[in-house]
Amino acid sequence: MTETTYSIVEARARLGAIAREVSATREPVAITDHGHIIAILISPADALELQEMRALAAYRARRERGESAGIPHDEALRRVFGGDEA
Repeated sequence: MTETTYSIVEARARLGAIAREVSATREPVAITDHGHIIAILISPADALELQEMRALAAYRARRERGESAGIPHDEALRRVFGGDEA
């Protein structure tokens, strides 16, 4: 999945530099604990892309089941902006 890995001890010591590198390169970094991957650090752009892909997959699944696939405009605004900023 990812070529770059750091132990949790190394990652703790270098977190700022690792996070900036991931954000700039969009290359994920694995964090390991006793040789097992316990987390993957990804860029904000990749995180947003994953959220969009999951939302699209959920939309398509609802549509295939014949459920209403849309949401009211006010609800969409609340989900995107939070609170009652409609």
